[in-house]
Amino acid sequence: MRARFPRLTVLATAVVAAVLARASLAAETSPAWNLPAAEVQKALAKAGGADAFPGAGVVTVFDRREVEVEESGMARTVQHTLTKALTPAGAKGLAVAELSYDPLSAAVEVLRCRVLTAAGGVRDVAVAGVQDHPDTQGTILWNARHRLVPVGRLSAGDAVELVTRRVGFTYALLGGEEGADETRFVPPMRGHFYDIVPFYAPNPAIEQRYRVTVPVAKNLQYQLFNGGAEVEDRTAGALRTLTVTLRGFKPAEPEKGMVDWSDVAPKLLLTTAPDWKAKAVWFHGVQEDAKAFAVTPELKRVADEVTAGLDRADDKAAALTHWVAENIRYIGLHMGKGEGYTLHPAAMTLRDRGGVCKDKAGILTALLRAAGLEAYAGMTMAGERIERIAADQFNHCITVWRRPDGATQLLDPTWVPGVRELWSSREQQQEVLMGLPEGADLITTPISPPSDHPLRFAVRSTLRADGTLEGTLRLSGDGQSDSGLRRSYRGRTRTQWAAIDEGLLAAVDPRGVVRVTSRTDPDDLRVPFTVEAEFAIPGYARVLDDGSLLLTPLAARHPAGVAARAEEITLSLKPKERKYPVRIGCSKVVQLEERMALPAGAKIEGLPDDAKLEGPGSLQSSWKHSGTELVISETLTLDRRIFAPEEWPALRDALEAFRKLAETPLLVRVAAKGKGKA
Repeated sequence: MRARFPRLTVLATAVVAAVLARASLAAETSPAWNLPAAEVQKALAKAGGADAFPGAGVVTVFDRREVEVEESGMARTVQHTLTKALTPAGAKGLAVAELSYDPLSAAVEVLRCRVLTAAGGVRDVAVAGVQDHPDTQGTILWNARHRLVPVGRLSAGDAVELVTRRVGFTYALLGGEEGADETRFVPPMRGHFYDIVPFYAPNPAIEQRYRVTVPVAKNLQYQLFNGGAEVEDRTAGALRTLTVTLRGFKPAEPEKGMVDWSDVAPKLLLTTAPDWKAKAVWFHGVQEDAKAFAVTPELKRVADEVTAGLDRADDKAAALTHWVAENIRYIGLHMGKGEGYTLHPAAMTLRDRGGVCKDKAGILTALLRAAGLEAYAGMTMAGERIERIAADQFNHCITVWRRPDGATQLLDPTWVPGVRELWSSREQQQEVLMGLPEGADLITTPISPPSDHPLRFAVRSTLRADGTLEGTLRLSGDGQSDSGLRRSYRGRTRTQWAAIDEGLLAAVDPRGVVRVTSRTDPDDLRVPFTVEAEFAIPGYARVLDDGSLLLTPLAARHPAGVAARAEEITLSLKPKERKYPVRIGCSKVVQLEERMALPAGAKIEGLPDDAKLEGPGSLQSSWKHSGTELVISETLTLDRRIFAPEEWPALRDALEAFRKLAETPLLVRVAAKGKGKA
């Protein structure tokens, strides 16, 4: 399949000159990786031992990559690494080397593997012994494989030198069959090259070098993120060679809840694509050329049935999005020709009733078109930031609906099964490239207001003199909080719902007895999910010798959050100051309320002061003794999904105060019987 994209032009004489120059160089010199063992041993000795790298099991002495890019965009990479074991555990980890690849998009071979011992010996590992196996499979059953290099038993101080050659790229091809001809590894956006080079790893590295040689006419763009490096950019004739070297890398200490390392650690991005708009135009053209969204009679029939009786475009789009979310199961099967950037035909997905994100996005696009709406596909990166430089940083496919007023709206049928949203707010603050015919620049999805994701737990209770707490509760939510509540019911048969009901309080007190009096149908996404119940917890309050009662209000303990291990309960409050952004699942607002009827004449000791903390994480709380009742009100607001390091102190203060309330005991002094009587 040829991509519809204007190819960059290179003079024929320049191409010929470049090819002849490379051939002549190869004939006159041995490969750069073919080093004498004595030279490698010197590098090992200079690297030092375990004392030089406290806490590390291994050290990468060097990692050198030589990349040659053809006019077609196809890249050949020779990677030469030398890794030294510092500890017995590190040596054990080097006993087998694993090289992952996808046969449709890349080929990998081992050119050399040898062990250099601490005593100065050299042992060659037979390349013929390299094994090839399929990757383990889950819900995605594609053709990914890995090669295993049997290095063998090592000791601390030994090192492994490995040289590999890889042809291709990291995404599956648009077309072509597996075979010996390497032209099948020409990238989908023919004529263009990109690469994403992480300069971070769990182990220290003394030298990391990436060198790429590309035809000058390709206008290579590059940028190094999150750090500095040595850069050499030279042009000789028709070829341009870029060398980026990073020295002395030491892995940083991770912070719990932080964003992906790709967002904060050193990495190099390279591309010959002019900009994101060009990539969007290309992506759109690929799908239209492949007729991925062709409307068949079967697709038209489904669209008509799902939208029957609906007049508004919004209602039609919502109905079709949720139909795809609920009726196309998520499963990835290898379907041969057409994998990768080409979305499978929507008719195929309808027939199979299954697929991965691109298949769900593709059939939704086709159904929207069948319903008379304008729709296209788009790409995003779930879990990591996409940078401004137009390298291919995508792992997820979505649908773009052009509304009647011309505005675009993102739809994601993959992420909204059991969710009242059409675009999951767990994808807020995330970059998207829309595959529009006129092209589009990279956008970042906006912050979803926390008020769209309320979680409410309201209790009307009575505290008995024997410590029993009884009453009614109402648990409700919307947006992502709604989906979290209904998910536990949707994943079970209706005969199991009673057991789930019992668990509404079990996370904070297993003695609780619960009888649900009202529950929204978990499969009805038209209304927010709500559970109402009667409950009793014998012995909830501790009865002291003088008859006083010791307890923490039930609502303040946030049973729903404890059961779900929600971020407001589990996100680590350490360290006090962060170097990296912190990420939660979604913005939200948690509202806890309780009105507790107290024994007659009771007095309360230990009421906390009102709280009013403002910021990206905010808390308003009030615990009052009002007449014969204890009245609790708490509102915790987390106003975004990703918090910058400078926003962490305010968020941390709010979470810390919220959790402290959940552990605050109150002493309820009960009036003695007969007190005040003659």
